[in-house]
Amino acid sequence: MTPSRYLSAKEACAELGIRPQTLYAYVSRGLIRSETGDQRQRTRQYYREDIERLRRHKELRARPEVAAEQALRTGDPVLESALSRIDDDDLYYRGISVSELARESTIEEVAALLWTGDRSLRIEEFAGEARLDRVSPALVAGLVPLSKVEQMQAILPAIGAQDPTAFATAPPHIHQCGARILRFMTLVAAAQDKTVSGIAQTLQSAWLPGRPETARLIEAALILCADHELNVSTFTCRTVASSGASLYAVVTAGLSALQGPRHGGATGRLEALWDEAESANSVGDTVTSRLKRGDVIEGFGHVVYRGVDPRAKILMELLEEAVPNSSELALAKTLIEEVGKRTGLAHNVDLGLVALRRTLGLEKGTALLLFCLGRIIGWIAHAIEQYQTGRLIRPRAKYTGPDPRHASG
Repeated sequence: MTPSRYLSAKEACAELGIRPQTLYAYVSRGLIRSETGDQRQRTRQYYREDIERLRRHKELRARPEVAAEQALRTGDPVLESALSRIDDDDLYYRGISVSELARESTIEEVAALLWTGDRSLRIEEFAGEARLDRVSPALVAGLVPLSKVEQMQAILPAIGAQDPTAFATAPPHIHQCGARILRFMTLVAAAQDKTVSGIAQTLQSAWLPGRPETARLIEAALILCADHELNVSTFTCRTVASSGASLYAVVTAGLSALQGPRHGGATGRLEALWDEAESANSVGDTVTSRLKRGDVIEGFGHVVYRGVDPRAKILMELLEEAVPNSSELALAKTLIEEVGKRTGLAHNVDLGLVALRRTLGLEKGTALLLFCLGRIIGWIAHAIEQYQTGRLIRPRAKYTGPDPRHASG
């Protein structure tokens, strides 16, 4: 007997081991399709194939070594990397927990760790001075109407044209090139002509003058965003690097992928939810109305974490220590509680970044900017790693068109 195409809510929850609220959240996020079932009882039914796909995904997430084996058999691109590891709902850079790094290291040390494997190694290039005012004045003037991320992308070719290490693929020149890119992108983010000292200090002095204590929070955010395995922008960067393209082309490609609404757009949509919750009488009612409309609740849930995103957890802890009485931090906690009660979803790094942005009173768009600037470090690290393999990334396609043996014509 052929099994039904649909499952009831009770059957779907049992299959996935979840609560009804989580099932409804999956539907609202487009992960599970549903249709009206019994009109009289106003029930809904859920696509069996979507339920089974999510069940398999959960099983493979718990056993990544099996996932890798199956992916290799089917021709999916699976890459070996020594950079970041996601394990037991924690994140590590080269075997060191990001919790330790975010609290104790500088962003320059984390860049050294990811690029070279040794965070104690002093990369002298970081101490060098970057001057945005030495880039074409006409080009810099034309950047004003663009967002900061778009400005980064627009100015990269001009910087690369002046960089004698632009096409380096081996140490130490590739480290010099990477440091140059990072320093200039920091200047774009800070809207400054030259760096003050370190990256976090340059951003703090531009964004929050007179508040040097906030540099640690900015530094932690950059560190937590530096790498996260093979997300869409990082995989894009590795593919471009595998062709032998320069670091400038690699970072440009990463910025292109990041600007897609499914990747870098989450913080902007979370800001809109936050604004609505802030002006409403009830945060819970705001969340409920969004769920009724079928809206995705950004800032919550993550494809690779079963619980709280460790990056969000660390950011919230640091904010609690630095500004415990902030009204924006209180609203963040309320959002976490209300969304959790209604969906069972835990908060992710987007929530942490927006909470930091609003708690510190930074401009809108800074949450994405911090994510972008931190992730550039990881993109460069993955490019270096890919250059070292000397391999071209070339996955096969599974053809789903008409069978040419049976095509008429």
